[in-house]
Amino acid sequence: MYNGLTEEEVIENRKKYGSNELEKSKKDGFFKLLISTLGDPIIKILLIALAIKTVFLFRNFDWYETIGIVIAILLASFISTISEYGSEKAFEKLQEEVSRIKCKVIRNGKKVEIPISEVVVGDIVSLETGDKIPADGIIIKGKISVDESSLNGETKESYKEASLFNKQSEKNTVFKGSVVYSNTALMKVTKVGTDTFYGKIALELQEKQPETPLKLRLRELAKFISKIGYIGAFLVFFSYLFKVVVINNNFNIEEIKLMITNFPLITGHILYALTLCVTIIIVAVPDDCFHL
Repeated sequence: MYNGLTEEEVIENRKKYGSNELEKSKKDGFFKLLISTLGDPIIKILLIALAIKTVFLFRNFDWYETIGIVIAILLASFISTISEYGSEKAFEKLQEEVSRIKCKVIRNGKKVEIPISEVVVGDIVSLETGDKIPADGIIIKGKISVDESSLNGETKESYKEASLFNKQSEKNTVFKGSVVYSNTALMKVTKVGTDTFYGKIALELQEKQPETPLKLRLRELAKFISKIGYIGAFLVFFSYLFKVVVINNNFNIEEIKLMITNFPLITGHILYALTLCVTIIIVAVPDDCFHL
């Protein structure tokens, strides 16, 4: 007969070992996310294009292109921010719903239902078919088959049963996030929250996103395409200046010198050449390259 923990032991164990809630990394607010998007390389290029067009306003007042760039910057920033902010909120809501799932534990000699988030180290948890295991622990009575695919990716069910003297082994150890396939058992909680195997994985995923082989290959392809885009922008810049300065002046040295020394005129051509470069980079270079 297992009496489980008393209320005093629950409080003491929660203070000593922590709660069964996963730690959440600090998330930025909407406004901070919006400001951070302005640091994205593609937004910076658009800002450079806007600056160039603003300088052009002194010579050639072109509202349409300038306003178009402003709209592009606002749309890119807001869409990116809304998408990221929405994803974070959806994840937080999912975590809250998971924490409200209840499990059966034995406390003060009685079986009671409590939210998973209130489970502490030392709790005796009653497991039945379909239950989600609330924390890491060992089977101390009975035997069950569990689905651990969410942790190790294996679809084959694992069999767990109590061992002699309840000495921890692979055969009697169960993990948070697994689901009971069949039968019933009693489990003693040994780890909760971020100390669990599931908690460590969740914490690591919050800190960094692992890259898949496909993503690595796409990264290499994007780098190759980006090099072509930058080379093309470089060639366009110099070919345009060569055309307007050299070819349009019929290779006449005197006329070329005259154009080069005409600062307002040559500045206008250089700014226009830069605008062409920015346009080519934005169109030709894959967006993924800006986030490599």
